[in-house]
Amino acid sequence: MRTRYDQFGKQMVRTAIEVRGSVETDAEVPAAPRRIDLWFVPDATRASPTDHLGWLGRLIDRTSTLEFCHNTPNGDELSAYVIKHGQFRHFLSLRKTPAPVPTQWVISSGRPDDGIEGLRFWPLPGWASGVYEGPPLLWTRLVVVSELPVTRETLLLRLLGAGAVLRRAIAELEALEPDAAERMLALPILVRLRLAVPADPAKQTSDDQEFLMDTQDVVEALRQEGRREGRREGHQEGRREGHQEGRQEGRQEGRQEGLVEGERKALLRQLRRRFGAQVDSEVERRLAVASSEQVEHWIDQVLTATSLAELWTS
Repeated sequence: MRTRYDQFGKQMVRTAIEVRGSVETDAEVPAAPRRIDLWFVPDATRASPTDHLGWLGRLIDRTSTLEFCHNTPNGDELSAYVIKHGQFRHFLSLRKTPAPVPTQWVISSGRPDDGIEGLRFWPLPGWASGVYEGPPLLWTRLVVVSELPVTRETLLLRLLGAGAVLRRAIAELEALEPDAAERMLALPILVRLRLAVPADPAKQTSDDQEFLMDTQDVVEALRQEGRREGRREGHQEGRREGHQEGRQEGRQEGRQEGLVEGERKALLRQLRRRFGAQVDSEVERRLAVASSEQVEHWIDQVLTATSLAELWTS
């Protein structure tokens, strides 16, 4: 991979499309020491809740490879992608059972003018601005993120952009309803990307510094959102407990117990959003016996943890 922002693209897109088929990261091209960022093969037997994928879902409606370019490639670099894809197709053809020929999608943050002109790319029919195709035998298409229309359908692709395009996409993502599929998909990966940026400013690139500024409000809003949800449920639970007790002491104790219980419920919902079926009865048991301090700590860490094991040991 060329930059950590391309790594974000690879992680987000893989997470988004793996429910629809098999996804292989860094697929090897044996003819040269090079790798495909993502190789996707649809699986008709898998569930396909794709409405939230928008244009990304259209890209992967057939066997595809995806290459992510946070830095706009020049003509030679775009040509190298085409050559690599040709080598990969040849490698697939040598298999005992040949795989379907994949379409290559190069996703570029900016417009690679030299490559578009030199490789004879033209706007792809049936798409709005920003999507191009080359001659049929190249099996290569190009997405210029900076040229995409600003709609919710293009949001996930615009998160693969740079500069003002990425900044606007992050703001749109933050403004979505808390349980929006795009938000739950992309925000945790953006938060993890922040953790990959060197803490020492001297080691940060200009992209790093801009990204930290663009996502600072997002991370804080997510933390506050989780804590508000827990506090709100806790107060509601506390009022119910207090009314049942009927005495001042009982009401105070009920409010405290209800507050903790509400935070546990809020944390459990966040865990289910992040980790899905991994949140089983054992996880519920762990939350049920955890102290209020431990629950509050997990609420703070749930957005950045990459796994349940990491959360429990944080």
